[in-house]
Order: sequence, then C-alpha cells, then structure tokens
Amino acid sequence: MHHVADTLDSNLLQHVQEKSLVRIVDDDENVARSYEFMLRCAGWKCQIFGGGEEYLSSENVQVGCLILDVRMPGLSGLQLQQKLEMLERGIPIIFVTGHGDVDMAVLALKRGAKDFMLKPVDPKRLKEAVFNACHTDLLRFLETKKEKAENAVKNSLSPREREVAVLLAQGLLYKQIADRLGCSERTVKFHKARIAEKLGVKTSVEIALKLSALA
Repeated sequence: MHHVADTLDSNLLQHVQEKSLVRIVDDDENVARSYEFMLRCAGWKCQIFGGGEEYLSSENVQVGCLILDVRMPGLSGLQLQQKLEMLERGIPIIFVTGHGDVDMAVLALKRGAKDFMLKPVDPKRLKEAVFNACHTDLLRFLETKKEKAENAVKNSLSPREREVAVLLAQGLLYKQIADRLGCSERTVKFHKARIAEKLGVKTSVEIALKLSALA
C-alpha cells in the first residue's frame, strides 16, 4: 500500500488539510501525542482531548474528523458516539482500541463510524482513514452550505414573486401572466426585474433554469 500522499492529488490533500481539524480523544496522553506527532508531520492540524466529557464541552464546529479511543474512564468511545448522534453533532469517527472485538466493531460501524482499527495502529492506514474522513466531512459541509445559500435565495422571493417566477419559467408572456394574476404587465415586468436581481440572472430562461436548480 502506498503512502496516502502518493496516491492522492496533492492539491486535493492540501485543500482538505487546510480546512480540517483532527480531534484526538484518548485518555492515554502518550498515545494521543504519538498520533498528533504522526499526523502533524503529514500536514494535519490536530487537537487533543483527554476524554469524552472534555470533547463534548468543545465547540466542535470546524470540518474534520475524530480519532476516538473505545475504552476510557467516564464516557466510553461508543457512549460518546451515541451522545454525539443524540446531539446531532455529526463528525466522521475513526475508532482505535487495544481491546476490540467483532461485535464492538460492527456496532460502531453500524452507528456510522468511518473506520475501526486496533492499537498499535498502522500509520499509513491511519493517515488514509483521516484523509477519507476529513474529505467526507468537507463535502458534507460544502453541500450544507450550498443548500443554505439556495434556501436563502428561495426565501428571498415574496409569495407573489414566486408566483411570477413559476409562470415565467413556464414560458408565459407578460400579458398572459398579468391576466392570470389580475395585475398589469408593468407590474409583471417589475416583479421579473426583482426576481432576476435576487436570483442573479437576466432572462426568463435563466429564471427557469435557476428555479429548476433550486427545486
């Protein structure tokens, strides 16, 4: 197996690393520091937490992933995973454990973990798992950001503007729209200008395409 940097586009790897933070949750500080050193040398930004409770109190808003020990005092790794799911704080999780078994791995993966590996971890495998997890989270973040922007655009249209936009998208003429809505052609043209400005387009065809993309 080649090093992750050898098998990936270096620009993509660098972009994902710039946007990501790798959280390491392990009560064994020496183990956590070894992961941190390994990943920082490979170009990743890292933050260490001594346990699940400490991690839960963190802000946890930046794109990235979570390297999580299974057995820890207080909240176990599996309990923390369940807690994060309840709190809807989705983040890709890579489990590492010195005491794993098949049932534990199946449960973790069934709950959505990205990977499950035994200590001592294979450095190459861990780096590849970190990239895959962070890349997944970045794509999720960008898709969510896009959806929010699209919703903001849709919500910026008034109810009457949405009516006019739909009729324009159907190919109706100003006079036909005016007759249907009981208003003047001038009013329809005014609404079209406002719609075009808000959607960042100019023509009725572009309005139709934009509405289709936002549907």
